[in-house]
Amino acid sequence: MLFNWKSGLVFCLLFFSLSVVSAADVPVAAISSEAGIVIRLKQPQETMQRITKLTSQVDENISGLLAANVRTIVGRSLSNPTWAGVDPTRDISVGVFLDAEQDPRLLFIVPIKDAAKLKEALGEKYHSAVQDQWLIYSEDQKLVEQAQASLKQPEQSYESQLSPEAKTMFASGDLALYLNLQQIVKIYHAQLERAEGQVDRALTDLSKKINTAPGMNAKPILGLYSTLAKGSLQAVKDSHAYTTAFQFSEKGIGLESLFEVEADSKTDRLFQTNPPRQFNQLGHFPAHQLAYIAGAGNTDALITWGMNMTAQMFDETSQNAEAREKFTEIVKQIRSLKFGSYYFSFELGKLADGVMHAYTISEVTPSDKMRTLTHQMMPIMKNISLPGIKQEITFTPDAEQAGGLPVDLTVIKQEIDPASDPLQIQKRMLEILYGPSGITNRMAYPAGKVLQVMGGTASMQKFMDALNAPDKSSLIAQNQSAFRQARARGADKANILALIDVSGTVMRILNIFAESRQQTGPFAEKQIRELGIQDSYLTFSLTTGKQSLSTKTYIPVENLQNGFKVYSLISRQK
Repeated sequence: MLFNWKSGLVFCLLFFSLSVVSAADVPVAAISSEAGIVIRLKQPQETMQRITKLTSQVDENISGLLAANVRTIVGRSLSNPTWAGVDPTRDISVGVFLDAEQDPRLLFIVPIKDAAKLKEALGEKYHSAVQDQWLIYSEDQKLVEQAQASLKQPEQSYESQLSPEAKTMFASGDLALYLNLQQIVKIYHAQLERAEGQVDRALTDLSKKINTAPGMNAKPILGLYSTLAKGSLQAVKDSHAYTTAFQFSEKGIGLESLFEVEADSKTDRLFQTNPPRQFNQLGHFPAHQLAYIAGAGNTDALITWGMNMTAQMFDETSQNAEAREKFTEIVKQIRSLKFGSYYFSFELGKLADGVMHAYTISEVTPSDKMRTLTHQMMPIMKNISLPGIKQEITFTPDAEQAGGLPVDLTVIKQEIDPASDPLQIQKRMLEILYGPSGITNRMAYPAGKVLQVMGGTASMQKFMDALNAPDKSSLIAQNQSAFRQARARGADKANILALIDVSGTVMRILNIFAESRQQTGPFAEKQIRELGIQDSYLTFSLTTGKQSLSTKTYIPVENLQNGFKVYSLISRQK
């Protein structure tokens, strides 16, 4: 068996405990650069106090139970359930040595309070050695001997492999994890080679199955799967290291990660051709949305990939061959335009009109040229064939006015093949999301922007009012306290920035489900106020750089409090 319960330590430590002290206080040199994974559990006693202060703001009972369980789980993972002889005020480090043919081997470096008690708790199956005020132990005696030898050659430690950015991140976390991906790829090289062959075979088999289904156009589906699968495998092969760090405080939970790749590799070149940007426009979206998302990168590559996917959706007929040719020519002209960042937000409306209300900005110059090309493209889109779906597209230019600008209206009515949707689940979901009239889009083209509003009753006027509102207006997100706090937790420049009101989204979805059953929703506005639930956003940002991709995630305590209140109310109503 190549994976036993001891290996579970790796995953237990990923989710529990830690704190911050100087890396020099730990004999890091004992863990050599041959380790595939290194975990550092910092000052467990102090960290657990911070976690307790955080969780007690959510629920006192859960806080005490969590603290007790975490201590027990980590103790058992260290083969010392009672923490006998362990000094909980200093760091615990674990090195994981991987092998393609056998179980991972674990090397523990644990601070000593009472060496005799600690050794007694471990029993005879562990080999150990005392180094200053630390006990180095493992079930594999060779690892202990290797650790002692490594202490004499600190330049051979895992820490010597960390980049300055990774070292800073590793030191900052209450829980820190380092993956020596270069070493892992080397160890599992044969498995990766087999995985590539398996992906090719899986795509070939999928192609055969899909092509036998009537009305199915397999090319765009297979193209997407192939791009994702092969791109992921390439990123693994190009990888150098991965570092992640958790931080706990009374105000929330932070998680930072750094994925590093080999210089001038395919993945490195991909990162560098997708530079991050600031997302100043996001603050002028309507306030109190359930999510705000922005993106930036190599727009030309994204358009090329997306349009190639769309071009493959035309049926193999002479009529569609002409449509595809026209489509391709329009795409060439679109690629000549200048694109900037993309912005998106959404809210959920009433079931009868379709619940999805989405607002989108695409920065495009010149935007009037984009409008002309869109008008040329829309008549061609009726030729597109989607697997198992029959659709009718109605495009009406200058259908409305908003903010002194003409607004184009597009309605896409889709019918799902009963053979592929016998229970009409997809049909019902489309009606819930977009309403009985179909997918309704409104588009306007102010200078430098393409505005899109999705939803039968979603208002383009509301969107324009927010975008044109004064900087201090209560209509816009940047004057919403929860938005400002969440935005400050994300990267200043990023490729993806997402602020998500998780509990607010859950509440609205539960209300919609209740409405679909002609019942009163569990979360009326009055109840939400009485429970003290306010807007609170989880923050996620992703940033590419030279040889790196970094992420930041932050969950504020208000998110946890709201989630617990939602869960408690639902539990009481069952």
